[in-house]
Amino acid sequence: MAFFRLDNNKTKEENLKLAKEYSDQAKELQLRFEKILAEVNKEFKPEYGLTPAKERKAKEPTEAYKRLMSAARKYSQVISTYETREHMAKEKEKKAQAEARKKEMGAKQSELLNQAIAYCLENGRTFGDDLTVENAIQVANDIAFQNEVARREAEVGDEYIGFDGQNCEDPCEGWNPKDRRCQCGNRRVSWTDGYSTDFRDMTIHAEAY
Repeated sequence: MAFFRLDNNKTKEENLKLAKEYSDQAKELQLRFEKILAEVNKEFKPEYGLTPAKERKAKEPTEAYKRLMSAARKYSQVISTYETREHMAKEKEKKAQAEARKKEMGAKQSELLNQAIAYCLENGRTFGDDLTVENAIQVANDIAFQNEVARREAEVGDEYIGFDGQNCEDPCEGWNPKDRRCQCGNRRVSWTDGYSTDFRDMTIHAEAY
């Protein structure tokens, strides 16, 4: 119903009738509003421990409506709380796993370093300009590489072996480690270590370059 104003162009009876309809509708809504307000204050009570004055204020329509809106958002807030907790728990677990991996890798690296130093010492190296803690693993790998080269060359002797990249145009028996080139002279060949190999299990193969 539109806002009521006394219309001087209408008769007394017409204005009274319109005013009665307006007031009756307002009273009906007022009763419904008061019923809803009473239900809100009953089901969603103000917090405990308020002074009488603050409790009365908390039951007023504006404050009661704020409390109702807060209650209506509670489910979403609880969902958000659990999602946040779960996210934090996952992040904590990830961090713990990363720290455990880091610790494990550190232990493995430390063990590898100790083994490398021992290997270098066993092969006649001493700490000095050519051997330090920082380069011990690389020095151990170099020693193991040279040891494996010597072993393989003694094994091959005067024979020829195949090599990676052997695509000579002329007939070629392969490569003998005593030479820089393959038997037909087409390709330069040398020893190279295997991928991800180290002094603990050195593997080498002949390869054209």
